[in-house]
Amino acid sequence: MFFTSKYKVTIANKNIVLEVKHGSNLYKILREHDLIDKMLCDGSSQCGKCKVKITGPDVNKPTKKERLVLAETSLDAGIRLACQYSVKSAITVDTQEPTKRENVNPGIISMKIVKKSGEVEENEFKPFLNSDLFVSQNETSASEPVKVPENYEPELIVDDLIDEPLDEYVAEERVSHETFASTPQPEKNTAPVAEEAPEQSLKQEDTIKIISHINGNLVQDDSYSNDGLLLIQLPDGIQYYHYSAGIGNIASKGMIKTNERLETLLEKQFVSDFIYNNINIKDVERVIIMLDDCYFEGKELFNLVIYTSIHIGTFLIEVLQPMQNHRDMVRFMRFVNQTPGKRLLIPLDSMEKAYFMDEGNLFELESTNTGYDGLLSMSEFNGKNPVIGLSDDLLETTIKDNFHQPDSISFTVFFHTAVIFMKTGLADRRLQLRERSDVMDLMPLEITVKLGKHDGLKRFNIYRKQGCDLYIDQNALNSLNRFRLFIRSVIGYAEKRFSTIDNIVFYTLTDSATLADDLQSLSAVPKKYEKRIKTFSGDPSIYAVQFFQEKDIQVYFSKRFGTHEVINLDEDAAFIDMQKECEQKIIS
Repeated sequence: MFFTSKYKVTIANKNIVLEVKHGSNLYKILREHDLIDKMLCDGSSQCGKCKVKITGPDVNKPTKKERLVLAETSLDAGIRLACQYSVKSAITVDTQEPTKRENVNPGIISMKIVKKSGEVEENEFKPFLNSDLFVSQNETSASEPVKVPENYEPELIVDDLIDEPLDEYVAEERVSHETFASTPQPEKNTAPVAEEAPEQSLKQEDTIKIISHINGNLVQDDSYSNDGLLLIQLPDGIQYYHYSAGIGNIASKGMIKTNERLETLLEKQFVSDFIYNNINIKDVERVIIMLDDCYFEGKELFNLVIYTSIHIGTFLIEVLQPMQNHRDMVRFMRFVNQTPGKRLLIPLDSMEKAYFMDEGNLFELESTNTGYDGLLSMSEFNGKNPVIGLSDDLLETTIKDNFHQPDSISFTVFFHTAVIFMKTGLADRRLQLRERSDVMDLMPLEITVKLGKHDGLKRFNIYRKQGCDLYIDQNALNSLNRFRLFIRSVIGYAEKRFSTIDNIVFYTLTDSATLADDLQSLSAVPKKYEKRIKTFSGDPSIYAVQFFQEKDIQVYFSKRFGTHEVINLDEDAAFIDMQKECEQKIIS
């Protein structure tokens, strides 16, 4: 495309006008020009903190993510998430107006101030841990109504003319008084004022509506939540997150560069000393520690992690350890964070099994012939300076560090290259590379010279310079072919066994969206599911903070998970038949 549309983005509170390309992400634009503070998740659509007000003649409709995170009156007022907004027209942005909507109680979704004139102002406070953390691959602008539990009475209306104390009315609605602990309480005969409320003072005629809702249910007297500290062992130090029950979110985080190891601190019972010396947090009585290997005995959870808990001084310390390697911990945290429904979870960076979540019941779908073990073991995909981009004409490469020679090929490049092979005819539908002589008359010379053989094995050279030769060979493509067949087959198997698949969720630590697109191009996903694909990238360990919403981790699982069943697909006749059926569909 020779010409790209550009639009003006006016930053109203800064009196700045920017000219940006069509489709540019608003959060990235604002960060690039230092017009918005860096948010907790840095624009990865997980924290819901990058709220801005957007006005203009043609403002995009809210995405599903925004409808889940933001209240309807906030959306009606033009409040949007910058990380979810793609610029497709001229708009005016106010980065300061939404700030009055912060610093509120986690047990309350929103506080509506209804003016006598009919104007509604709302302080919106949904914590990110209670929202759907996935972004649809095929996001549509159509609005979807939020499901409300039966017998749910969400609104508690407190009129300023009522003389009785507020907490008596709260008790009548079975809402715990602690829910409002951080909200300023009203004096007799005065209207309560929300923290960070609009500049105008409330009048006698105004009404306040407080909506309380935690995890889809009206707050019960036995609800539990407490402050806690999450410590994660990393190769170069210890990452920490401080979860505050008062805000229902992460209050602070940090990285401690140290040679001290968490397992050693546990053995010597120095955890409290370490926290006191390195983290300026008071009154934390519960600590969750995530280790990078298995060091202690404990209880197995979902055949992925070992759990144990101990009391050291005033601390309740809970320890999570991977059973075999760090990938087990990643898998564990990925399905732990799922919302209700029927979801097929497919990890693309550690594919040894898939998972089906059926309304809290977990089914492990195991197979020894996914094709992915072969890919993981290949040296071409294991390095510190990979090729991270390849042009569609297969000629230009992008390297992570241009000052050094590449030492590997990223999985994203590998998947996309396979798609290009099929589109250009360098490989057939079975991903078999063609002979150079067969494509000499079809392809430019600079491409055909990249085809070759080594020890009788076909290969395509992606990068070749003196002392460096990176290629994709037929063994790698054969493994990818088995992997796409596994994905197609496991989708068909889950559909037949569980009758319905609400969403197919692809996970990676890197770019899951691109990989998901390429898997569709490789016919790994039936077309009827293309609009049900969701992706998630990044390390999910941070979501262990939601364990603090229950008394301990075991209670958390007892409330949220039902049965756990392992299904050996290699011995399941229905899956074997499905593989044969899907193989024909892929190559046809």
